[in-house]
Amino acid sequence: MKTLPTPMIVVVALAFTLAGCSSGTGPDALTKRQAQGGSQTSSCTAKCHNGSSSISPDPLVTNGTGTYGKHIAHVQNTGIPCEKCHANYINAPTHMNGHLDTPDPAVLVVYFDATNPAGSWINDTGPSLGSCTSLNCHGPDTLDWYGTGTANFQNCGSCHSSAIGPRRRVTGSQGDFGGNASIVSHHVTTTGDPTREQCLVCHDQSTHTAGTVRLRNADGGAAIVYSAASPTTLEPFCLSCHDTTGAASNFVSGGTPTSPFNDGSTMGQAPNRASIEIKDAWNKTYGHHQKGLTCIGDGTPNTGCHGNGHGTANVGLLARNLTLPNAKTNWYNVADEPDYDLCFTCHAAYSTVSKEAILGMKAGGNYATDLFNTNGVLPAYAIANIQTRFRDVNLGTTGKTYDDPTFFSSAHENLHMYHLQIGPAWNYRDSIPSSIVCVSCHSVHGSNTQWGWVHDELQFNHYTVGADQYGMIGTTPLSLLGNYPTSCTFNCHDMFGTTHSWFEPSDE
Repeated sequence: MKTLPTPMIVVVALAFTLAGCSSGTGPDALTKRQAQGGSQTSSCTAKCHNGSSSISPDPLVTNGTGTYGKHIAHVQNTGIPCEKCHANYINAPTHMNGHLDTPDPAVLVVYFDATNPAGSWINDTGPSLGSCTSLNCHGPDTLDWYGTGTANFQNCGSCHSSAIGPRRRVTGSQGDFGGNASIVSHHVTTTGDPTREQCLVCHDQSTHTAGTVRLRNADGGAAIVYSAASPTTLEPFCLSCHDTTGAASNFVSGGTPTSPFNDGSTMGQAPNRASIEIKDAWNKTYGHHQKGLTCIGDGTPNTGCHGNGHGTANVGLLARNLTLPNAKTNWYNVADEPDYDLCFTCHAAYSTVSKEAILGMKAGGNYATDLFNTNGVLPAYAIANIQTRFRDVNLGTTGKTYDDPTFFSSAHENLHMYHLQIGPAWNYRDSIPSSIVCVSCHSVHGSNTQWGWVHDELQFNHYTVGADQYGMIGTTPLSLLGNYPTSCTFNCHDMFGTTHSWFEPSDE
């Protein structure tokens, strides 16, 4: 026969339940618990884990002593959600049972989510003995878990010299800066890794370690959220610094808006002359921005040309190689392709500006000549007919004003090929001798010159006369080509006078 419980037993059991689960209507009642969703931190602190709670421990003090606990550094200072370190604890059977679980080694309070798969809470055998181990976010650091001090991330490298979950190493011998011997170009131009203060010029730490990279607008300090899945989110950050005001609000002690890292480099001065003009150029009528590119990417269409904001193995923080300076002095051939990898890789997707279209010629055709007027040269890229419109038909016999006399070249020239053979005729970064390369003439950040997106200072224009089309550089003193931004080492055009390029007809 089944025995029914006595009324007294029911009352005691009910009383225990009410006392243990606090299921009444008071501020600590189980019924007041917020449903999960939205901010996980506020779900925990709004009703229970706060200073006014009578039974729940306040995470912002240590064991009720009134001194700062580690939640200050993790939750209040850096915005880490509760579930990051207390994964699924809110649903644990012992949660809200009226007993304090932290000193009970039989109850697991700290349990890390998937971003710290190897992390664990150990030595929890009594008060103030538990500690974390194998945490991605702390790297090799040994921390005082029960002291009254708070972490303030004095040394970024203590964490970021190691991989943090899915994030790569940033500092150290395998990082993005001068500490890595393979990194030839880096934003902070010191020989080692940047200091914490230099990192904070760019990085907003208001919710650091919360899983999202937040950067600082260089002109006002407002946070800019970056998503690797959408490289354009970084563009406002880059342009806020690379404008005429530089980093107007963010610079280290001793630095200036144009030298925000105080590392010996100054924007707007050689070798960084173009750095304060990028925003203006980026918003001009023609350029890569208007074709859908952004700042950061892998050098392929619809991404960007710069690898990242820290440093890369290529000059100019480029994602792929563009050899600068370039000592090329002879006829271009396919063995030279790696020197132009960045441009050629992206342009392969656009037939009118592919390497074949720009440098190719008909084998045995009128343009198959070199700098020394040697006919019959086998083109690096043999195509049916010449495609580039940057070419010359200089016969000297037509009587047309744009039929320039021949100098030391043939009557027909692929002018891209012609210029690549002249060196050193250009100063990389306004001071280092180099052969002519793509960026010598083309304003890659943007131009108001439709024909070729060349530097506006060249005043290049396009003309039509009957069936003929030609281009001509401006009538300003051609000696200006020796000045920034063209920076010619020796100025052929000043010696030759105004020269033209013949678009149509090709006379192939």
